[in-house]
Amino acid sequence: MNLSMKIIKNITEMQNWSRHYRCENPDQKIGFIPTMGFLHEGHLSLIKQAVESCQCIVVSIFVNPFQFNNPDDLKNYPRNLERDILLLNGLDQKIDILFIPDSDDVYKNGRPELIMDYPDITNKLCGKTRAGHFNGVLTIVHNLFMWIKPHVAIFGLKDYQQYLLIKKMTNDLHLDVEIKAGQLIRENDGLAMSSRNSRLSSEEKNRALIISQTLFKVKNEFESGNNKVLHLKNILQNNLSHLEIDYASLYHSETLEELNEQDNASGALVAVAVYIGKVRLIDNILLN
Repeated sequence: MNLSMKIIKNITEMQNWSRHYRCENPDQKIGFIPTMGFLHEGHLSLIKQAVESCQCIVVSIFVNPFQFNNPDDLKNYPRNLERDILLLNGLDQKIDILFIPDSDDVYKNGRPELIMDYPDITNKLCGKTRAGHFNGVLTIVHNLFMWIKPHVAIFGLKDYQQYLLIKKMTNDLHLDVEIKAGQLIRENDGLAMSSRNSRLSSEEKNRALIISQTLFKVKNEFESGNNKVLHLKNILQNNLSHLEIDYASLYHSETLEELNEQDNASGALVAVAVYIGKVRLIDNILLN
């Protein structure tokens, strides 16, 4: 039980706590897991991973308004802070700090004027139809790093593009944070875990299973020796044709450039974004 978990809601208090902890515990590491709440096993797996290398664990919950390009998506994003606190308090792993900043504290002057961007990456995949999404992600993650001063931060690979961008930002700005990848966690039926899954009806959830089934089929074909991009793209398109597809293809795992149809698929990222009803779901798999 994490009954000693401290909840901090003020940025200045968070900064003061972090400064004091680092000063008093120079040989210990702060591990950080940023979330938007409505926690699930995917988030908990990141916490477990952080515990393996860090002595202090900080989790944040903040639904960042400036990474939503659709006001309805922001309004309908699932929230249940009381449930999240109970869940964290019930973990075997010790959570030291739960940081829940208020939006008015985070953005004192309204919309942030500083925009971080990597247009060669942000304009691909999710960035094509979610204008400004990754600008908002990079800004808030950068600021969270400044306030919390973690030694290690862990991001799940379900949001592969996000992980790639945060790793690049951290390297380019020489931030003293080690970025680690957490494995994509799936439900028993194969559906990639996401807070958005709670918005799916039973019928919609059944329809969504074709996403992971298709990705597994592509991977099985690749491992059987069918490594031509054209062949694997056809599997994607044929299996997902009855869904509303945002994108579904094979991409270079570092640049996110879509692969040419004559390329070899070795090392490719197979990434998908589709709409099930009004819910947008993403999933991916690497072809190693």
